[in-house]
Amino acid sequence: MEKKYFENERVRIKIETGILYFEYLPNTVLTLEVARKIVAARLALQENKSYPIFCDIRGIDAIDKQARDYLAKEGSILAKAVSSLALEPVSTSIVEFYIQTSKPRIPTKIFTNKFLALKFLEQYKD
Repeated sequence: MEKKYFENERVRIKIETGILYFEYLPNTVLTLEVARKIVAARLALQENKSYPIFCDIRGIDAIDKQARDYLAKEGSILAKAVSSLALEPVSTSIVEFYIQTSKPRIPTKIFTNKFLALKFLEQYKD
C-alpha cells in the first residue's frame, strides 16, 4: 500500500494502515490562518476519503479561540473520529478545554498512551 505524506514547518501528516497520523512539530502556535492551511493540506492528502485521525499534539504551544472553533467544525470534514496524544499537563489541558468549549462534531478523545489512542480509532477504520 502506498503511503501518503505531507510536511511543512508546523505539521507532519501521513496516511498509513487506514489511519491519518498528524504530528504537530515543536513550538507550533495555532492561529486561524495556520489551522486553515493545515486543514487544506490534510484534505488534499485525503482525496475525498474519510479517515480516523490520530493527532500527536505535543508540539502545540498555544491555540487561539478562532482556531479551536474552526477545527471543531470545518476542521472535522472527512474525519471519522479523532484521538489526541498529549503527555504534558499543558497539552492535556488544551485538548480538554477544546473538547468542552468547541464541542467537536465527531467522536474526540484525549489519551496519554499512544497504543490506547490508536485502539480507540480501530472501530472507525474501513
